[in-house]
Amino acid sequence: MKATLRCLLYNPSNEDFDLISDMMNHFCKAKHFAYKRLEENRFTEGFKIHELSKIVSENYGLNSRQSKDAVEQARQTMISQVQLLNLRITEYEGKVEKLLKKFDKGVKLEQRHGLITKLDKRLRKLCTYLTHKTNNTLPSVIFGGKENFYNRCKGTISKEDYQLRRNNQFVSRGDKTKKGNPNLRIVIKDTNIYLEITTLESTTKETRLKSDGSVTKSKITYKKILTPIYIPQKLSKKTGKINGFNYKNKLLMQVVNENPYQVELLLRDGKIYAHVTFELEKTEVTNNCHNFIIGIDTNPDGLALTMIDNKGNYKWHYYLKNTELLTASSTRRVNLCGELAKSVVWASKTYGCGIAVEDLKFINDKDVHSKIARKTSQFCYRLILTMLESACYKNGVEFIKVKPQYTSKIGLYKYCHQYGMDVHNGAAMVIARRSYGFKEKVPKLYKGFFKPIPIIKDGKLTYTNTTYSNEWSNWFNVSARFKMILQKDCYPGFVIKNRKDIRDMILA
Repeated sequence: MKATLRCLLYNPSNEDFDLISDMMNHFCKAKHFAYKRLEENRFTEGFKIHELSKIVSENYGLNSRQSKDAVEQARQTMISQVQLLNLRITEYEGKVEKLLKKFDKGVKLEQRHGLITKLDKRLRKLCTYLTHKTNNTLPSVIFGGKENFYNRCKGTISKEDYQLRRNNQFVSRGDKTKKGNPNLRIVIKDTNIYLEITTLESTTKETRLKSDGSVTKSKITYKKILTPIYIPQKLSKKTGKINGFNYKNKLLMQVVNENPYQVELLLRDGKIYAHVTFELEKTEVTNNCHNFIIGIDTNPDGLALTMIDNKGNYKWHYYLKNTELLTASSTRRVNLCGELAKSVVWASKTYGCGIAVEDLKFINDKDVHSKIARKTSQFCYRLILTMLESACYKNGVEFIKVKPQYTSKIGLYKYCHQYGMDVHNGAAMVIARRSYGFKEKVPKLYKGFFKPIPIIKDGKLTYTNTTYSNEWSNWFNVSARFKMILQKDCYPGFVIKNRKDIRDMILA
């Protein structure tokens, strides 16, 4: 697992600041040029990337390593655009399908005009993306941000200001053979930490004649500057000790051991930040899933925890709730997610067990009401799980991902009434059991859903068997029958509260 530290170049001189800004300007222009060439020659046979690196180096005055980094950044941008194109097609196909289903069910007259307008917009978007897919092209990329581009078109920002926001990056990849990083190297001198930057200014050592008659080769030497760098580290106000994980020490160990690390320079608000990315050493797993495991169901307002043993038996459940996740700012939400991850890891280390979560992939493929859209847009599922996985990695806790199909439905219909849990803790129990490989059989109470159904086919009375060998198909059938019986009342709160009445309805 990789970690990224957001460092800061501490008070660089005006000369150094100008040199770094000039490097960023050349690097970003080289990246934009490389992206266009890669996009044009995406399906061209015989096109070689190393030849493009030589062209970039000659045109923009970069050394060989810098030009390769620029081309690699452009290549990664193109790969992300290809993935985004496929994702957008999937999303808009789902949105169009959902809208067409609404028309099939019947739409009120006052809603019809708005839905037709929305469907027309979705179809135009889908046709645009499908056209790109058919023609093997990619949507246009606006380097520097769409908002800055539109502001420049309106004239609200100057050309110089726009160019400064557009060309504000410099990336140097790590290399083990080059003792860490060849162009942006962290140097430790007399307990001080510096960033050694290889600039674009160079001097050429001319050839000279040796005494034996041979001629020396001309050699280009690039100017290097040393700039103090601040590596953040949080210290306790009471004890003076480090709070949390010691990232600074881990980074300096990578530097001392000459392990590779990537450095990205960013110019923002007149300050130059250095994002240093390095590989974390994996901590030995001391809390595994041999005896117990905690299943976790992720929700917009917190985490549901349910613990079971290795035989699938229930032990306890708890809900880590924090409604501030729905209303807090983005930076505050990051801190809250970190606190939740810390609490989960503490519980895991207390009981000496592992953690199991759902491996969900959220796709924005449906149009929903504004209230639901606001909640889902603020649902920081990926952030919570990323922090949780990172915390488990660093603290030696086993982390398992399982498939998410029907976890909430199985927990609601099978475990909630039995152990007095809500639907989220019931889903967490199903997640924990699934991590051990247990199958979820349908209870006897719901066997009536699988009785043969008489149908008339070709004028003859036949019976269809609704029992399937697939576990998920059976639970899909149970869920569909509940929806048919309860109609609009088929939601978790009603099912848990009126379970006895629903049971009598099923048995009848």
